[in-house]
Amino acid sequence: MILFSQFSILLSHACRTQWFLFTSPLLICFSLTVGCYQDSPSPDQQTAVDLLITLLDDRDTFVRRNAAEALGKIGNLKSKPFLLAKLDDSEPAVREAAARSLGWLSGLDSETRFKLTMLLQDADMSVQRAAAQALTGRF
Repeated sequence: MILFSQFSILLSHACRTQWFLFTSPLLICFSLTVGCYQDSPSPDQQTAVDLLITLLDDRDTFVRRNAAEALGKIGNLKSKPFLLAKLDDSEPAVREAAARSLGWLSGLDSETRFKLTMLLQDADMSVQRAAAQALTGRF
């Protein structure tokens, strides 16, 4: 009986050690993840617009496209001349996003209407569709 209880104590101690060795890395990772999670301060709109305008000149097509779409969704008129410039981008996805974003901005002036009308003859059908939607205001 004494031998059995000493064996059970050793076994119990060994299991606890293995359990600790198994769970400690998980607990550390969990605490680091949860401990570092916090809401980041949201930048003011002007800071976001300035950053997105900078990203319009990125060499990655998807970055330029996403920046153009984001500027349209924000709706800040400061981005209008930069979006107009992107209507001449070499990539159709960027031209499409710029056209759609210009349609989301309030009020189309004559220069914007002219450039969007020129896009109705673009080689890419999605760019033509985005320009037509921007001109009619139907998205």
